[in-house]
Amino acid sequence: MRVGLFIYNLLYGLSLPALLTVAKFTSEKRGGFSVKRRFLSFPSKSKVKGRDIWIHCASIGEVNSARPLIEKLKDRAIVTTFTDYGADRALKLFPEIPVYVIPPDMKLFTDRFVKSLGAKKLLVYETEIWPSLLTSAIEQKVEVYFVSGKITESSFSLYKRFSSVLSYIFESSVFLARSDEDAERARKLNFAKVKTVGDLKFDSVTEPKPINVSIGNRFPIIVWGSTHEGEEELAGKIHVKLKEEFPGILTIVAPRHVGRAESLRSLLPGKTVLRTQSKGVPSDTDFYVVDTVGELPSFYGLGDIAVIGGTFNEKVGGHNPLEPMVSAVPVVVGPHYSHFREIISKVKECIIFSTSENLFDKISLLLKNDELRHRIGTCGKKVLEKERGVTERILKEVFA
Repeated sequence: MRVGLFIYNLLYGLSLPALLTVAKFTSEKRGGFSVKRRFLSFPSKSKVKGRDIWIHCASIGEVNSARPLIEKLKDRAIVTTFTDYGADRALKLFPEIPVYVIPPDMKLFTDRFVKSLGAKKLLVYETEIWPSLLTSAIEQKVEVYFVSGKITESSFSLYKRFSSVLSYIFESSVFLARSDEDAERARKLNFAKVKTVGDLKFDSVTEPKPINVSIGNRFPIIVWGSTHEGEEELAGKIHVKLKEEFPGILTIVAPRHVGRAESLRSLLPGKTVLRTQSKGVPSDTDFYVVDTVGELPSFYGLGDIAVIGGTFNEKVGGHNPLEPMVSAVPVVVGPHYSHFREIISKVKECIIFSTSENLFDKISLLLKNDELRHRIGTCGKKVLEKERGVTERILKEVFA
């Protein structure tokens, strides 16, 4: 084992008990954390027989974004995730595909895990880098591709700092970048091959399915999607002010982590109904909280305006602004969108940018101007259609 990787494994092993404890604690509100899944649920030959493409996604958001790629390869694919809730989402979307949570990132475990998969190609969505896992794959002659790969400035600096551990991985892998900027950073890290293919998120959004919910004739409907701490309080304040001008307003709140949903009852200043509590929204309801997984795109489609969660919380860096655009719903984005900067740069003409301080004014303007609301919504959908085709470009490179 290389010196850098040996030291990494040693430190990782010493830290593992603490890491597992922290992971179990922090995952309580996100669907749980299973130690058994990581240590004992290794693939069996019978389940992965004939499946030679291994697709890895970090968590639930990445599984959703990689969906079109997984669908194209579903007869040959094995899917792995880092989180339990990511795996649960993959199992729900693709019940016919074997899905596993990756083991702790020590060669002792990853060598066995990779061997049990028996895959020929590994497609890592975006840039989920686990040194031992990837080294095990490369040593066992698995072709490694980073698809729709991204490398932020901060990540670039980190990867350079730990080049003694990561250089072998980079020099043995293909980087199919989401943007030219990501591709340029990948070249500086000496990836074996680099090419820009685009962002899979443009392919991952599809027309939402009709949803079983009875709302009635409410206007306006404001949908806050994938919200985090502090954003629900902001949604509540905006709702109260808007209600003075629009008494029929309904605010739909979909917290990023559904485990937080029940606690929102005490945060939101009005009658609050949970999705799991009722599929009907009583006429006097102020807030309808979506405490289910996978229904947010359909709720976006019901909205007059969509506010993207994570963009008003500087610790998060935003969530996908494309999901409402497929339904031609105008999108409002806060100041913190570092994780989606590249996507937002391509659709910036179709977005209303706001701060917490002027959010009420921006939403009020949209609601009072039907023409502006329609123009912003239509603009987003047109750009989305123009940027599609990433899946086919990835497959062309992988199977060239």
